[in-house]
Amino acid sequence: MIQKRFIRNANTKRWFWGMVTVVGVLLGLGIGQVVQFQEVMAESQEDSFSQLTADLNALKAEHERIQAKWQSELLAQVVPTLVDEPRDVKRQFVDFLEELGSPGTSALIAMLQDPAARVREKAVEALGKIGEQERKAGRSPDAAAIGLAMALEDSSERVLRQTLQELDDVRPTSTESLGVVVPALIAARKTDSSSVRDDVIDVLGLIGEMLAEDGKNTDTIRDALIMSIDDKSTKVRTNAISELSDIRATSTETFTALVGALSDSSKSVRARAEDALIELCEDAAATVAPMLADTLANNPSTVTRGHIVDVLGAIGEELVDDGNSGEIVVKPLLIALGDSAEDVRRNAADELGEMRATSPDVRAALTHALNDSSKAVRNAAKKAIRRIEAVK
Repeated sequence: MIQKRFIRNANTKRWFWGMVTVVGVLLGLGIGQVVQFQEVMAESQEDSFSQLTADLNALKAEHERIQAKWQSELLAQVVPTLVDEPRDVKRQFVDFLEELGSPGTSALIAMLQDPAARVREKAVEALGKIGEQERKAGRSPDAAAIGLAMALEDSSERVLRQTLQELDDVRPTSTESLGVVVPALIAARKTDSSSVRDDVIDVLGLIGEMLAEDGKNTDTIRDALIMSIDDKSTKVRTNAISELSDIRATSTETFTALVGALSDSSKSVRARAEDALIELCEDAAATVAPMLADTLANNPSTVTRGHIVDVLGAIGEELVDDGNSGEIVVKPLLIALGDSAEDVRRNAADELGEMRATSPDVRAALTHALNDSSKAVRNAAKKAIRRIEAVK
């Protein structure tokens, strides 16, 4: 009996392990397919989830946009109801709009029509803060910038100056905002306040610099700055020249204006124009040198001719230092060495020596200048010859 039970148990075990082996083989044959199926399912679920997330985010963004639009429209409708309210109430409403942020922009623009200059000024300040926040957050500040452009038509100098300060912080550079802001800035140049005009130049220059850094066109801003070189305010003219230099406006129009500014009645304007020409001419010597030579030959002002000699000398020195020939400026400097004005002749000798001009014509002209009627010119010529000889 025990032996039969043992045989039966052994047969059962063999059957069990046989089934296990068969199942294992069957499972083994299909395991790769099962794993592959699971992977496909997981991928499909992941793709579906990603798509669902993207769709939900898009719906959320659209909802937020619509909500912000409704808020904006409703708040703008509140503004007319405040006409008869005290200024303090209006200013508190402006504070509320500022805290609200972008949805409050339309209402703030409407507040720019308020009869009280202090309310308009506060609305401008709020618009500026919202625009600056949007810019720093990587969002478009266009709505605030365009609103500020509208405020540039304000009759209050205080409001105008606050507007320009806020535009300086908002820094609009998109095509849409520039199409409104730049013409408004150019129009604001006509105001009677020289302080406002000077602030306008600052903002135009800032925008111009940002555009230049991005490789964008600055011609409109350049032309506005050039027009301001004729401003009746010395400070505005000087500032316009500085901004032209800062935006690196190396065009024929710019150089013509700067050469003309060398004849300005103000010493500070002439000095700044000279500096700007030197700063901008390094890569434009072939364009500027003939213009300077023509002015040198035809300008009746000794002061202007003296400035031109300074610029020519500086250009020549930079060319020589960079390993280039300075011959393009040597000829006009040699002409200046025979100028009727003692200061111009002396200055020309100094510049030829500074640039170490080694051509035979230079040596001959400087040797001739050793017999000049002016002791200052003779000394300058002697010093220039020594410098040139030292190089040789």
